[in-house]
Amino acid sequence: MADAPAPLAPRVLVTGASRGLGLEFVRQYAAAGARVFATCRAPEAAQALEALAAEHADAVSVAPLDVRDPDAIDAVVASVAADGPGHLDVLINCAGVSPRGEEFDNIRAEDMLEVLRVNTVAPLIVAQRCHALLARAERPRLVNISSSMGSLAKKDYGRHYSYAAGKAALNMITRAAACDLAADGIVVVSLHPGWVQTDLGGPQATLSPRESVAGMIEVIEGLTSEHSGRFLTWSGEEHPW
Repeated sequence: MADAPAPLAPRVLVTGASRGLGLEFVRQYAAAGARVFATCRAPEAAQALEALAAEHADAVSVAPLDVRDPDAIDAVVASVAADGPGHLDVLINCAGVSPRGEEFDNIRAEDMLEVLRVNTVAPLIVAQRCHALLARAERPRLVNISSSMGSLAKKDYGRHYSYAAGKAALNMITRAAACDLAADGIVVVSLHPGWVQTDLGGPQATLSPRESVAGMIEVIEGLTSEHSGRFLTWSGEEHPW
């Protein structure tokens, strides 16, 4: 029998929260009464996030986090552990980068490795460091924000080598972590947010951040153990690997 969905998760950690999808996750979870730990590389420059934190002063904490820095990750984990009951219901790995104008003939190894470091390796290390916090929750969920661009089945076009490869590798991390964390009851999924009007998606995209995140939160709140290790869309449909 599948696990029964629980009420909206009260304690959520979001990486990459300064703008786009990450910022919208903070906005919607805070409005729903969750305790939100919002992180980004430079909070002092994230005016929209700081304004949101001021509006929800009792619900939102903002902390600096460069996801490439294990010491910075440990500092965030320590602050979450010291806050209230000291567990984490949902970790949303949303931080990511995407190089512009990447073509077959202009790829540089160092640039590609940096994308993989941020988009693939960092989410795994953040999850590793948050493992104990998640394991203490009643219904923990680990959410990796992936992309349709990471789907092997849908890769029938060129370009975007670094970003596509990084998201495909992130999907593999989702699969592996779902197995390793099952004993702790941690549900692990990859989510495709859709084509969203962000810096990456552009103004011509079909979804607003509000629509995409509202859909993803609904999916997250409905996750059960049967979903672990799966690649889902923002509306809850199965996405091709």
